[in-house]
Amino acid sequence: MTTLPSYPVHWDHKTILAAVETAFGAGSAGLTGADAVRLWDVTWTPLEADSKELPYVKPFNGANASILLNRRSKLSFKVALVGAGTGGTGIPCWDPFMRAAGAVRAQVAATPAATIAATATKTSGAGAFTFARTTAFGGVLPRVATLTCTTGGGSGVAAFTVSSPAVGATPAYNQVGVVMTTGTPFALPGGAVITPSAIGTPFAAGDIFTIALTPAGCTYTPSSDRAGHKSLELLLTLPDPEDDTKAQRWRMLGGRCAIKATGAADDYPYWEVEVTADYAAPVLGIEIEPVYTAWPDPLVVGTENTPVARLFGNDVVLETFGFDAGNTVEYVSRVGRKGARIQDAKASFTAKIEAPSMSSVDFFALCTSRAFGEFMVQHGVAAGEAVVLSTGRWQLDPPKPGESKKDFMFDLSGKAVPLTEGTDWSIFASAAA
Repeated sequence: MTTLPSYPVHWDHKTILAAVETAFGAGSAGLTGADAVRLWDVTWTPLEADSKELPYVKPFNGANASILLNRRSKLSFKVALVGAGTGGTGIPCWDPFMRAAGAVRAQVAATPAATIAATATKTSGAGAFTFARTTAFGGVLPRVATLTCTTGGGSGVAAFTVSSPAVGATPAYNQVGVVMTTGTPFALPGGAVITPSAIGTPFAAGDIFTIALTPAGCTYTPSSDRAGHKSLELLLTLPDPEDDTKAQRWRMLGGRCAIKATGAADDYPYWEVEVTADYAAPVLGIEIEPVYTAWPDPLVVGTENTPVARLFGNDVVLETFGFDAGNTVEYVSRVGRKGARIQDAKASFTAKIEAPSMSSVDFFALCTSRAFGEFMVQHGVAAGEAVVLSTGRWQLDPPKPGESKKDFMFDLSGKAVPLTEGTDWSIFASAAA
């Protein structure tokens, strides 16, 4: 045969775009380069189906023809476990995958009005004041600022001790002799600033007020409302080997996700996502130029970048951590309805740690007593970088002793058990103004 020219397409030269659909199977409002996903370790099954053979008998050997049912596509990949970044929307780039995995999002904008309570709560005394919220709280975990009057009086005279206990890796805050003057900035923990506008009743020594401070970012929690579960439109493109002006475009609609998070010391943490979606025939079209500027680079897991690793209220030396939303994603077909659906979700968390002293924490006793406890890992220190994975109701499986580099270790795993709907777990992605 004649030798054919060989210009094979490079397998890694693929672009994947993803966005939440306006309605299940209806596609998004329109994919653009800004919807590009920065990913790696891609496994792609463009067509998966159930084969149904025709049942005929015949007077000779041989196969019967078959038809394909429930045609679907699958796509799995890894994306970086990163915060929501600085500026921009305040929403992490991996948001579509969490929402298509059955989670709901609650967002707090990186603004003074959103991160600082509108009024102070009086716990004792007769003094009263109002204030404007001037500078946003820049912390990663919620805090409460306590204002204790030490010198009574009105504007320019009254002085306070402003305090807040340590939270996570953030040390306690304590400033004494802070004078409150109307029209003058008054500092709170985490860079938050209020400006007192009026002092209605002069303060007396011993008056105490609290002001709640909420970090900016997005909190994700699981939802059992299947009608409210979001779905994805995805578009995978590869250059065409014969027409360099076109790309092969593989579109997937109605995508639903299974999702896991993994982190290991001295490595980049990541989400592992598997999408099941409706199959659509590929077409030739114009390639959409990807734009990855909204995707922050990940931070390596380690002492400097992973400030909190706490199990059952105890700080631990962590080698690996994991989270699995536990989604059961099935492609369901009935007359009048078909598509990928989240049938169930049973979340779990894992950690590999240095075995601690039993006088500090006895994980075997916690396991056999069937206790519920805290699992919390914060990766990233600064606002915009941090991601916090947590549950308050982690129930341990039997601990597994082992070794790593000849060190005595425990492999710990357990399920997150909700007390009420949506209380299994939460994942917070910090944002910065």
